[in-house]
Amino acid sequence: MAVPPINFASISAVFIILFTNPCVCRFNCPTQESQALLSFKEALNVSDGILSSWVNGSDCCSKWDGISCNNFTYHVERVNLSAEQGVQSGVISGGFCNLPFLKYLILTNIGLTGTIPSCLGNLSRLHYLDIRNNSLSGIVPPVICHLTNLSFIGLSFNQLSGILPPCLQNLSLLKFLAISFNQFDERLQLVGLSTLEQFYARNYSFKQDVDSSDLALPSSLKILWLSHIRVSDTLFHNLTELKLIFLKYSVLNISATWIPQFQLDFLYVSSCSIIGGLIPEWLVTQYSLQKLVLADGNIAGEIPSWLLENKDKLYLLNLSGNHLHGSLTIPNRSIHWMSVLDVSRNELTGPLPSIWPPFLQILMVNGNALIGNIPPTMCNLIHLVKLDLANNKLNGRIPPCFANFKEIQVLNLGDNSLEGSIPCGLCSSTISVRNNRLSGSFPTLITHCKSLKLLDIGRNKFVGDIPLSVGNLSSLKVLMMKGNRFSGSIPSEIVQLKQLQILDLSSNNLSGSIPDNISSLHTMSRPREDGHMLSDLFKPYHVFPRDNGLKSYSALSPFETWINEIPSHDELDMTVKGLELHYPYILSTLTGIDLSNNQLNGHVPFDFGKLKGLRFLNLSRNNLSGIIPPSMGKMEQLESLDLSTNRFSGNIPAEFQSLTSLACLNLSNNNFSGSIPQGGQMITFENTSFSGNPYLEGCPLPKKCSWPKFSPPLSSTNVMQDKNEDNRKQVSWYGIALGFSHLAGFCCVLLLLAVRTGWRKKYFKRVDKILKFLFPSIRNRRL
Repeated sequence: MAVPPINFASISAVFIILFTNPCVCRFNCPTQESQALLSFKEALNVSDGILSSWVNGSDCCSKWDGISCNNFTYHVERVNLSAEQGVQSGVISGGFCNLPFLKYLILTNIGLTGTIPSCLGNLSRLHYLDIRNNSLSGIVPPVICHLTNLSFIGLSFNQLSGILPPCLQNLSLLKFLAISFNQFDERLQLVGLSTLEQFYARNYSFKQDVDSSDLALPSSLKILWLSHIRVSDTLFHNLTELKLIFLKYSVLNISATWIPQFQLDFLYVSSCSIIGGLIPEWLVTQYSLQKLVLADGNIAGEIPSWLLENKDKLYLLNLSGNHLHGSLTIPNRSIHWMSVLDVSRNELTGPLPSIWPPFLQILMVNGNALIGNIPPTMCNLIHLVKLDLANNKLNGRIPPCFANFKEIQVLNLGDNSLEGSIPCGLCSSTISVRNNRLSGSFPTLITHCKSLKLLDIGRNKFVGDIPLSVGNLSSLKVLMMKGNRFSGSIPSEIVQLKQLQILDLSSNNLSGSIPDNISSLHTMSRPREDGHMLSDLFKPYHVFPRDNGLKSYSALSPFETWINEIPSHDELDMTVKGLELHYPYILSTLTGIDLSNNQLNGHVPFDFGKLKGLRFLNLSRNNLSGIIPPSMGKMEQLESLDLSTNRFSGNIPAEFQSLTSLACLNLSNNNFSGSIPQGGQMITFENTSFSGNPYLEGCPLPKKCSWPKFSPPLSSTNVMQDKNEDNRKQVSWYGIALGFSHLAGFCCVLLLLAVRTGWRKKYFKRVDKILKFLFPSIRNRRL
């Protein structure tokens, strides 16, 4: 019997029907799995986000965000949730374990609490487990070792404790293990993990004497992140594949003759103690280095010439925060591709080099003792993003060609002895030339710099008026001009700086009145409780090698993506609470106005109290007059207020009693009259806050001072006298009341014994036992 020929058209039609007709082929995920996901959702605290798509009755494979299914079986294979998707807190419910085909479980940074359920051991197909950045506690259940297909385990940044299961060594496919920032209390033995490539144990509770005999690492390891550990060269004895080492808060005791068996790409050693105090000599053998960080340690001596030789792949060198001395020398060749050079906060001397790597993006030599002029060859660094030469002994002029930097974001030349003027056309996000000898008028062209966020030209010799065009700096957040010779009035256009949060025009020759519309400064009028660094608002510096074919390790290290970013640390000096304070970081909550030590006159604007977000206000040492606006009592976040040495008159507003955050107040040397308000924070200030006002009276001034009953007296002597007098007045009443209470209790007992016969017998029987116990000689007598 002949076989009929195959009709391909018919077969094609059958496949089309099968894959397009939902009645013939099931496209929905299994009910059991969708119910398991809904059970997990019920255990979470969620806001509007992707989980709003998780609706009972809809297809979890095609309709639910964060869920991925197999294209053929339609079983759930991936769950991916994070904080950006609306989940705020919750627990990992047991129903979640009813996903037997799950391969990827990613629950990061969603505030999970509770413990890791043991039923996760049922997910035998799981390849990828990432539950970092939560608040999970308890132990890691040993059943995790049943997940023999795991290649990735991320447990970092939780509150897990106890012993990490030793059976993890049986996970023969594991390549990534991260346990940083938990509360594990045991040492580790990882030698059995023959496939492990990345191991992260930052802030693990190692003891300082842990070395290679206590921490056995597999030879397959490529990336190692540790902290709080004593390191010797034996730790790396079998590690021939290492590419990245991160060590922090550790002790390095490595032999000078040691020659490693690996070639590193990245080495990070930060806040460590290096035995011997010198740059490790074994680095001369590392020809593949791309990033080298030896920061904030105890390294002394000169920078050895061999450090930069034969390092043609090196693009980041950070030797900051040490005790290195001698001159800074850049070799002619071998570091052509360098993008970041940071030798800040050392003891380097001599002039700046005239030769620089052409592709530098970050150059930080601040905090040394470098001398001489800024070399013109520095103008060739057209890729500069951050240039910090501050806190040295540089002199001469700022090269005019600095205005040609097109990519610059941070320029810090402060705390030197530079002269001349600011180059025309200079533009950056941050410009600081404070504490130099610069002169001339306010650089008008700088007002065309729309990206400028911080301008600090304080403590120089600038003269003239503040230009009206300063209002064009729409992005400006910090304006520091103190300690110059500016004159004229404060332009009302300054209120156009809607993002301004710090204004310091102190110690100049400014005259006229405070602009009436100053209360329109938008940022200062909004109370702020949450603080973040102002530098967070600037564009981060992503530093990668330029066209040299090197790979980035950010893909290998998802927990440590910051290794390719250099943050912007913006700083300023500001007079706060009568003290000159240095702020290494500028928080968004730091808001202040300092107009002190000028020749301002007139009155304080009546609606000044609209600046409810203001924390520091200094108007002292001017010629201001009139009354203090009662509206200032609404400045609820005000911490420091200095109105001293003016000509203010009238009463101190009673509304000042509402300034609950006020910690420093100076109203001295004015013409205030009447009584000092006796409530709130006002009773906590000493008489120096109010002295020099001849018509002012009330505590703490001696004139007509009568503290309220809840207020503290003026001296310790008065305290003791008042206490003794109060005690004498109260003793008699206390004794009488105590006597009556004892008498009443005794009478009640006698009455009960007289009325209740049973109680009377039990009472005397108990008394009998007590007496016989206390006096053995009467035990045989009948009482």
